[in-house]
Order: sequence, then structure tokens, then C-alpha cells
Amino acid sequence: MKIKRFSLRYLIYTKEIIFQFYKDKLYWSFFAAFVFALLIYFLNHFFYPTDFWSNYTMSQGIEVWFCEYTDLKKIVRQPINTFTNIWYVVNAIFFLSKGISDYKKPNSFNLITANPYYSILLGLTSIYTFLCSTFFHSSLIEFASKLDFSAVYSIALFPLMYYSHRILLLARNKSTHEKHPNEVKLLIAIFSAIYVVLTFFVPLDYVHPIVFTFIVLTALGGFYLEKKEPNKSNPFYLLLMVVFISIALFLFEMDNTELICNPDSFIQPHSLWHIFNSMTVYYIYLYFRSENYQPHKDEKIKELRKLIEK
Repeated sequence: MKIKRFSLRYLIYTKEIIFQFYKDKLYWSFFAAFVFALLIYFLNHFFYPTDFWSNYTMSQGIEVWFCEYTDLKKIVRQPINTFTNIWYVVNAIFFLSKGISDYKKPNSFNLITANPYYSILLGLTSIYTFLCSTFFHSSLIEFASKLDFSAVYSIALFPLMYYSHRILLLARNKSTHEKHPNEVKLLIAIFSAIYVVLTFFVPLDYVHPIVFTFIVLTALGGFYLEKKEPNKSNPFYLLLMVVFISIALFLFEMDNTELICNPDSFIQPHSLWHIFNSMTVYYIYLYFRSENYQPHKDEKIKELRKLIEK
């Protein structure tokens, strides 16, 4: 019952924050999705047929790697798999708005809120993921494939960087709800260097085991912190993250094995993978942000209560 009340409180908080303070961000998200869909339709309708990508190298047989039917004469060769990348932009709008809000009106509950660099970095990483995945599913060329995998690295490295910082602060008995700008900048530099090495110097054959290693290290970091500092973060968000990543991986495997595959459907396993994967990132962000969160001290909740009282 206690866990249920705890989870419900945070669900209410999430609903209030999104719909009361980020309505304009939601409108911008819907507008971006509409414009993106219109752009894909325009390019494929008015510039068909085209040899736009024909001079670039493609991996042999890549046009049949995915369930979605691939028309190599289109500019956007996989429109459904391309369109669902817009969810990363929706995430980016939310992360960036939270980071900017934390910077303008400090709300120092934890490492994320006290150091807005984290929210801003995750927002920029989400935009980068959108661009790389859109480029790849539009073109299916080798260079775009490499960039797409590099985006996977960037997303996988973020939680590992966050946990590294938390563990370092814990080892030095330092508070997480204070500003640590120099440490954040140093960690960003270190993990950016790791990203560059993995992207440009490590063969693509090692992508999956490397990302799996990052996931294991992240899980171990989270387990260690939960043992050392129990009940500081909301486990409900962590549960949702596990559910969404499990579904995402299942959909990814469905697409690889072409299980229940309908090439002409508007619903594709890989397109759903994009959505569920982006939701995984969203919930791990909320999990990080829930550390040491105290609603009665949240300025936004105070503002909301004033609005309700009026």
C-alpha cells in the first residue's frame, strides 16, 4: 500500500507538471510531428522516382533487413521507420525545457536538477539520435548506418556517466543536490572521448557486445546505489523503464526475425522499437530526477497549488 501511494503521488506530479506547465511544449511536439510527416510525404510524392542515394554505398541486402517494404526509388526509403524517430524530438523538447527551467529557477533536489548540464546534454543527445536514425532509415547507406550506431552509443553512455558521477560523489561523501559544474564538464569530456573512439575507431561488429556491457555496468551502478542509498529515488519509474526496454528489445528481435511481418503495414516492429526505446530514455530520466525529490519544496508544485486555489 505504501509503494502504491508513493507511485501514485509521482504519477500525479508527472501529470500536473506536463499538462499544467508544459502544454506549450506538447503543442510544439505535435506540430513537429505533423511537419515531419508532411515533409516525408512531400519528398516521396513529388520526387518519385529518384536516384538521390544511388551513388552512395549500401550494405549488401540491407533493403530486406527490416520488415517494412523498402522502395529504393524514394528519397525516404523507409517512411514508417523514419517517421517514428520524431519521438526522440518529443523527448528532447522535454529534457531541454527542464534543463533550461532548472538553470533559470534553481530547484536543487538532486544531481540532475542542481546541474542542468545533464538535462541539456540528454536533450541534445536525443536530437542527435533523431538526426542519425532519420538519416539512416531514409537512405540505408553505410555511412548513415555507422552514424545510427554512434547514436546508440551516445544514448547508452548517458546513464553510465550519471551513475559514475553519483558513485564518485558518494565515495567522497559529497552531496548530490549541490552544483558540480567542473566535475560535470570533466565527465562530459571523458565520455565524449569514449564516444569518439567507439564511433570512429571500433568496428561495427562490436557494437552489440559493447552496448550490452554498458547496460550491465549501468545496472550494477544502479544496484550499488540502491543498496548504499535506499529509497532515495522512485522505483516506479525504474520499473516502467525495465518494462519499456523489454518490450523494445522484443520488437527489435521481432523485426530481425520477421516474426508476424507485414511489409505494407503502417505499424512496423522497428518503428515501435523507436517509440519504446525513446520512452525508456524518458523514464530513466524521470528516475534520475526523482532522487531525493520533495514535492512540498518544489516551486512548480507551489505555483500549481496557487493556480488551483484561484
